[in-house]
Amino acid sequence: MEKYVDICVVGAAGSGMAAAIVAKQKGAGSVLLLEKQHAPGGCTVMSAGMMGVDTPVQRRFGFHYSTDEAFHQVMNLFNWGVDAKLVRKWINGSGENFEWLEELGVKYDFCCTETADEREFENYHHRMGEWDGEKWVMKMQGPVLVRALRENCEKYGVELMTNTRASHLLIEDGRVTGVKAENAEGELIVHAGAVILATGSFSSNPELVKRFFASDEYRDVRFMGGLPHSTGDGILMAEEVGAFIGRTGALYIGPHNHYPKASEVVSVLMRRPHYMKVNISGERFVDESLPMTNTFGWMQCVSVDKQPGKRCYTILSQKNIDDLMADKVHNPPRWDTGCQLDAPASFGPGPDFEKGQDPLTWRERIPQHLAYEEERGIVKKCATLDEAAAWIGCDAQTLKNTAAHYDLCCSRGYDDELLKDPRYLEPCGEGPYYVILGRTGIDNPLGGVIIDNRQRVLRPDGSVIAGLYAAGILCSGWFNGTYAYFGSEMSFTIYSGRSAGAEAAHYIANA
Repeated sequence: MEKYVDICVVGAAGSGMAAAIVAKQKGAGSVLLLEKQHAPGGCTVMSAGMMGVDTPVQRRFGFHYSTDEAFHQVMNLFNWGVDAKLVRKWINGSGENFEWLEELGVKYDFCCTETADEREFENYHHRMGEWDGEKWVMKMQGPVLVRALRENCEKYGVELMTNTRASHLLIEDGRVTGVKAENAEGELIVHAGAVILATGSFSSNPELVKRFFASDEYRDVRFMGGLPHSTGDGILMAEEVGAFIGRTGALYIGPHNHYPKASEVVSVLMRRPHYMKVNISGERFVDESLPMTNTFGWMQCVSVDKQPGKRCYTILSQKNIDDLMADKVHNPPRWDTGCQLDAPASFGPGPDFEKGQDPLTWRERIPQHLAYEEERGIVKKCATLDEAAAWIGCDAQTLKNTAAHYDLCCSRGYDDELLKDPRYLEPCGEGPYYVILGRTGIDNPLGGVIIDNRQRVLRPDGSVIAGLYAAGILCSGWFNGTYAYFGSEMSFTIYSGRSAGAEAAHYIANA
């Protein structure tokens, strides 16, 4: 079977559908969207919120944070090790994302910091939700966003073919001219004036994971966005026609316990900023308060990833548990319920005893959750730090020295080692202790295909592969090994899709 279209988009998740809609808006006559799954959406359906600067929502709330400020902050974070013009366009376009989405009928209700205190940090993470009179109750954006994009694909006349897997790009005289795909009816040859790759990550391709995450220690790392269809098809197709496959990275979300039937309550205990974390040597290695006191709080996760074995241990005493159950510890002021301090979110099926329970009463069930995870080998209750050291596998005296100095810092209200925020200095104190294992966690691997600031795919020598564009998180150049603001993944997904659609439409109009 053969088809002839102006533009073929491979992958019908957030970036692919955005690209297809904008291509039609910019005058493309026929746009074909190929999706190997039975329905569009991909990992986009799992997304919670989206970053934006100078957005309609921020203006409605009176939040003022310019794209110039954001660009400087992100570029300093990245040490300028990115495509500066691409990042500039993305940051500038992040607010336009929301204007465009509002035109499509998608409304965001509020924005927050995703870290600590909205009075101290920029409110750039946009959410959907409802105001209950005291706070914003978040709802996931993914299903709403996917439904709106799909409806607008239909509205603008985009042809969608599901259960159709693209496998190769067609190339003639150095220019991409189409796609070879396959479905239940057999081979499909699509002749196109331009092709946009929007196939997502490679998290479920073991060979690519091994290639880009070479350490054997990654055998224990779980990719949260590792859906079976995320096999890096776009990377492989682009590489086959001579594309430059470059730097990859990840959004690190560890330490975590998000394994099947895990207790999210224990995961929250592990990530809370109040308690001491040590590596497998029994030494502190990070400011535990980072997730609540820094715009880029995920940096704690990167620190865990750099530890031996890519793991750490959070140590709580019985007094820590008692104080938490009595709600006697500092919690930052929040507008929303998304920071996992007051109402832990669920990342999948947890313990059976949690079914039907009110999530707002989670503190009452902390002992049950700790006992549950102890049976699974994630938690160890220890009478002494000697026992804790034996379970961790570190030198007992080292761990005791670490705890003693940390407790001294807590009593003084000053962390002379790592400058942890004093509001979160909770001493270990006396036993018994609960030691929680935390592993590196990755939301999604990012990158692979090198593009320019017009979403055009490049060769190793920097030349453009004519007729080939890429969008979404299979693109490199917009991050430097790790991440940016929370919600950046979806922000770049929608921005790059819109940009690729516009550029491809311009290309075919001037071919």
